[in-house]
Amino acid sequence: MTKDVIKDIAAEGAKASPPVAILTASATQGWTLNHTLTALTILYVLLQIGWLVWRWRKAAQGAQIGID
Repeated sequence: MTKDVIKDIAAEGAKASPPVAILTASATQGWTLNHTLTALTILYVLLQIGWLVWRWRKAAQGAQIGID
């Protein structure tokens, strides 16, 4: 195999390793994919709510928000 092929295989393996590690860890700890996705969705919604409250508070104070 050429160096480019080995480099491509290593890069694709590195890209796939985080999801594989998460699924393996969750399966060994009794978490299913549904539990993981639910927890991540809840975290995402809480972050969005926090950002929106911060933005509304800044707007109510009359500060420049940035992207409008």
